[in-house]
Amino acid sequence: MKELKDYREDIERCVRCGTCRSVCPTLDTVRRESHCARGRLTLIEAYLNGEELGERYLKYIKECTLCGACYSSCPNEIDTPEIILSARAEYVKRKGLPALTTFTLKSLLEPAPLTKFALKVATKLKNLFFKNAPFESGLLSRFSLPLVGDGRLVPAPADPFFLDRAHIRALSTREDYGSLKVGFFVGCGINYLLPSIGESTIRVLEKAGIDVAVPQGQVCCGIPALSMGDVETAKRVMTRNIEVFERYGFDRIVTSCATCGHTLKDVFKLVLQDEPGMKERVEEFAGKIRDVTEFLVDEVGYRAEKREKSAGVVTYHDPCHLRRFQGISEQPRRLLEESPYEFRGMKNPCRCCGLGGGVSFTNYELSIKIAERKAENIKKSGADVVATACPGCIVQLKDALHHHDVRAKVVHVVELL
Repeated sequence: MKELKDYREDIERCVRCGTCRSVCPTLDTVRRESHCARGRLTLIEAYLNGEELGERYLKYIKECTLCGACYSSCPNEIDTPEIILSARAEYVKRKGLPALTTFTLKSLLEPAPLTKFALKVATKLKNLFFKNAPFESGLLSRFSLPLVGDGRLVPAPADPFFLDRAHIRALSTREDYGSLKVGFFVGCGINYLLPSIGESTIRVLEKAGIDVAVPQGQVCCGIPALSMGDVETAKRVMTRNIEVFERYGFDRIVTSCATCGHTLKDVFKLVLQDEPGMKERVEEFAGKIRDVTEFLVDEVGYRAEKREKSAGVVTYHDPCHLRRFQGISEQPRRLLEESPYEFRGMKNPCRCCGLGGGVSFTNYELSIKIAERKAENIKKSGADVVATACPGCIVQLKDALHHHDVRAKVVHVVELL
């Protein structure tokens, strides 16, 4: 991964045209120049020129959702999200991470047996910190918690975790495959919070005639660590995942998480390609990654039995990491046409929900304010169900709809098939 100083020429290509201002979700919410790509690049350039900007500088580079809207609209194609990641890494290299953040990252991203035991104990004690939501399926934080905030709606922790379930563990030793040998990359959201997405993914793939294996030993994709500026932890978990999946010789590796998919396809190469002996390995690994919607439509040609559109109305939220970074937007909508729901689009379906870039954990209030516009658009669509293709977006959207009293169910696309 390039050091921040190596992006100087990219930063200098910014002509301050302000195109980024019209698409930035944080600027639209905060209304300060420091919160759009142009403002952040100006601050980073000042930092590179020797100005000591301290906590104020860190605040502005941390409050970017890394949604990519600026990059996709920039006439000079400046990859501001990548520059922001490098700026965060540079800051952590100089100042270090807070102790709680370090502990959390190592606990969740690199789980050892003791860590897994601690997580299970925490699951049993959840009622001390959370209460059941009155209408939604989930838990509400009782008071302001580190990395959680006050009044956040979160899914109840999976019990057991997806990868610990007996029938899923059995899929790690699969020997019989059809024409394609397919592996499933689970991701933290599905493993710890939303196992129903994993179960639905396996069911739909098998229904489509795909024999899928679920390797044990896989860990977080690494993007939470990288978003916090912890490059070394990101390298370790990324390398570990490649090692685990290499043992199987898969033809395809499918994921049901848009963020994981972008990380496995693109960010792995950014972080690992200059590591000794990794360039060819990471290229081969990344070339096998498919989002589940992409795989079902483009390679499997999934078709469901014809059913009446009697279940209600569904709308679709485009995850930033799926539409902008992977160019996948039509495939999820094609699959929704196969569901028993009538599809109805919403206004600005690709507007960021406010989760990304770690903002949901570093500034929960800002994160949920960004989500307000999304909640309004969902309400105006009149949909009974909101489908998306990212577990993180699902968690954020459920919380946003709860805050703004919008009664719509939030699910993954595969859960409707």
